[in-house]
Amino acid sequence: MDWIYVQMQSESARTPLPLDILVPDRRFPGPYKTVFLLHDMAGNNTSWMRHTNIEERLAETGAVLVMPSCLNSFYVNMYYGYDMLDYMTKELVQLCEGWFRLDQRRESRLVAGLGMGGYGAVRAALAAPEVFGTAVSLDGFLDPGRFYQEKLAAVKMEDVMGPEGYFRRSPNNLWVAARGLAYNVKPEIVLISSAKDAFRNEAEALYTAMTEWGISACLKTDEEKGLDFLAEKVRAM
Repeated sequence: MDWIYVQMQSESARTPLPLDILVPDRRFPGPYKTVFLLHDMAGNNTSWMRHTNIEERLAETGAVLVMPSCLNSFYVNMYYGYDMLDYMTKELVQLCEGWFRLDQRRESRLVAGLGMGGYGAVRAALAAPEVFGTAVSLDGFLDPGRFYQEKLAAVKMEDVMGPEGYFRRSPNNLWVAARGLAYNVKPEIVLISSAKDAFRNEAEALYTAMTEWGISACLKTDEEKGLDFLAEKVRAM
């Protein structure tokens, strides 16, 4: 795969942001599937390439891999800060379609993330189901509200999500976003949780709620290897 590094001025986020992109080799003429890979807390656009073998796993899928840096924003339009959700669901998608010969069908776009990025992937797909056909959360922090009490060194939740009461009522609460999804077309949500702890409980609870509300959801546990399952989803797109 060809590796492209971009340093761009985001109009949505109103700040310079780096971006790494892996493009299929010349055997794949396009149009290409697109996979957006979202980093974890305190990570950046290099995290997926430094900490996983994602290039090796997805090299034969014919997909463009887009790895943005969204700081510690949880990929939302921050209460105080940057409009990262608009950057992810609008600006970045449009830019990539202008740069590459991409398949513009929603079924050919997948967004996936680790930890904070797992939350961001689900948030993006629920906010823009007409853009992303599938979201894959790998051990995602699906209920960031827990961090109002369990303080994070890297993130002040009040700056990102606003006061806790405001967050609980807003679409940044994934339960609110899922229940209020008004689109006729709904995304497929894949929740992969390998740890048997509170984060697993959040995944199970969100899965149950989504299936009750008519959203196509899938729950995978440690019996499935997360990156292997992600690769299978991309190949099947």
